[in-house]
Amino acid sequence: MAKKLSPEDKKINKEKKSLKQAFEDIPDEKQAIADKLIDRLSFMTVTLENLEEDIKTNGPVVEMVNGKQILLIENPAQKSYNTMINRFTSTYDKLIGLLPKEVSVPVTDDDNGFSKFLGQRQ
Repeated sequence: MAKKLSPEDKKINKEKKSLKQAFEDIPDEKQAIADKLIDRLSFMTVTLENLEEDIKTNGPVVEMVNGKQILLIENPAQKSYNTMINRFTSTYDKLIGLLPKEVSVPVTDDDNGFSKFLGQRQ
């Protein structure tokens, strides 16, 4: 019997599919590494979305009761988000680094000189 996927697993799988399509130009010899990075990025994307929702709902600062004292502390979701977003960015950079260096940017007639600004030939 097949295991039923949770809503979180469905979101992660959807993100994996999207990332695999976006990074399909990664050479075959680097694909195993890319797949592992995509797995991590997919998980982190969904987790960051959940943390963002918690922060939007509860705010970046929450009340903590310690005996008779009520303290304002940083929302634990905020702390987790701040830590994970740095790792997320670093992982994305590593995945982008696996792309071939010869990726060209298509030039169109209506780019208003943007490609020239980037150093592309017209």
